[in-house]
Amino acid sequence: MADPRFKLGVEACRRAKALGIRLLLVDASPPEVREALREAGAEVHVQTARGRKGAALREAIGIARSQLPPDGVICFQELEKVEMIGLQREVVAYVVSSGCDVCVPRRDDSLFRRSYPIEQYHSENFVNRYLDTLGSAVGLPTLDWTFGPVAFRAAAASFWLQNDGELWDAQIVPFIRAARWGGARCEGLQVQYSHPEPMKREEEGVAAWSEKRLMQLNFLFKEVGGALKEEAPPA
Repeated sequence: MADPRFKLGVEACRRAKALGIRLLLVDASPPEVREALREAGAEVHVQTARGRKGAALREAIGIARSQLPPDGVICFQELEKVEMIGLQREVVAYVVSSGCDVCVPRRDDSLFRRSYPIEQYHSENFVNRYLDTLGSAVGLPTLDWTFGPVAFRAAAASFWLQNDGELWDAQIVPFIRAARWGGARCEGLQVQYSHPEPMKREEEGVAAWSEKRLMQLNFLFKEVGGALKEEAPPA
């Protein structure tokens, strides 16, 4: 429980509670971790679906969809992105006012460069440019593919629930397929997001994190790039 991400997660829960934002978590952590997150203000469910990040995401989306009308908005983000909590109302307001079905928040470049580990800034920009090249060929707008947060109407949740991705593909591939094969309108929205300083301090200049970035880059090229290259909906 001394891990910086745990501390940031607790801070995010407290921030959501203070702002009156309902925060739903599906978590496979030890009981003491779940209890700390619950005490900080989150609605915490024990993960029952077998699998990794993608399985937890789908379980959370299923719970959220059951409690919302079709035009309700589900917002996903990684818990450690504390500053994003306060930006979610802006994202929801954009979905409602614009009429889009999916909104992918986009980082302000100056804040992105300043607040992230420099290796991550460059690797994620590289991936974004590659995926934008593929995306533009199939009618998708320029997006911040590697940021993580995504918001969508509850009516589109089935695209996430039908996906079997276990990592970052579980977040991204569903909105690609929703747009390409389901007629969903996908748009980006720039937000003034700053990354937590403890994460930059922990990760910048550390070889192991650069190796992880390379693994992530190759994964996204294959899985997300593959979804953008699909010539027909998956069977």
